[in-house]
Amino acid sequence: MSFNVLKQKSGYFSLILTIVSGLGWSNAVIALELDIASEVVEVSQAGPVERHKIFLSRLKKISNSLSRDEYQMVQGVLQGQTYKADDDATLEEVMASLDRAVDEGYERLFECVGRGCGSSNEWANAVFGQPKLYGPESTQFYWVGKAVQSQTYWLVYGSKRSNKAVHYRVESVVSAAPSLKSRLFAALSELGYLRLAWSDVVGSEVELAEALDLWCGQQRLGGGAQDKAQQIALAVTGGDVNLTPSAGVDATERLASELLTTLAAKPGLGCQMSAFGLGRLSPIEGLPNERLDLILLP
Repeated sequence: MSFNVLKQKSGYFSLILTIVSGLGWSNAVIALELDIASEVVEVSQAGPVERHKIFLSRLKKISNSLSRDEYQMVQGVLQGQTYKADDDATLEEVMASLDRAVDEGYERLFECVGRGCGSSNEWANAVFGQPKLYGPESTQFYWVGKAVQSQTYWLVYGSKRSNKAVHYRVESVVSAAPSLKSRLFAALSELGYLRLAWSDVVGSEVELAEALDLWCGQQRLGGGAQDKAQQIALAVTGGDVNLTPSAGVDATERLASELLTTLAAKPGLGCQMSAFGLGRLSPIEGLPNERLDLILLP
């Protein structure tokens, strides 16, 4: 994985960082380019595979704790660079450069400008660990997206103090998440339940059905009780915040029933499943409010 940043006043200079894969990744180039004259002031080398919190909302601090409305946990490799734009570059020019860079090939997950981003101090210090990024909350921007053709997440944050040049940060997280099948096998066998973000379920119904088919088949063959199928509950949590509690339960129950219909269409599925809607429940660390729980029943 690599990214390029074009810089220098006379003729652009291309700086390329490459993650050399010890994890079986290919050397395909995946680039996010900003065509703004800048210089690198800090480099964070690629680290180990870890869980990274990617914020998808404005930031604020409550009782000395970093509060959030929504974020996504991504397991992968993080690297990044902090840049100082030329002294005469404006914040709007850097933002326009970002817009051009992500016009195609990237799915926008969240963006904000000015006070809509929340605390600049928290972005600079708590999130990115780069004090140089701190500035007035009215002169900041944040963008996070995902490369369409890869599992790479990109984060860009920038700000400008009145008497200083624009500083901005570009970070990438190359996802190294285990497959849905391996997650399901490990979670059901060890914990008795699998918890998924609903966004990970949508579009992956066929993969989920195949994984369940394999797991349920193994349970039937290994348990000795051929006439007793494993019971699994599908519980969907989330829904529109504007709905009443009862309407929220109804909405999530419809989603659970639709998913059950899709999964049950798999011929010969060796488990018996039931669907439940739970409405909006308390948030869980590391997951968005919309989620699916697959729970083994006694």
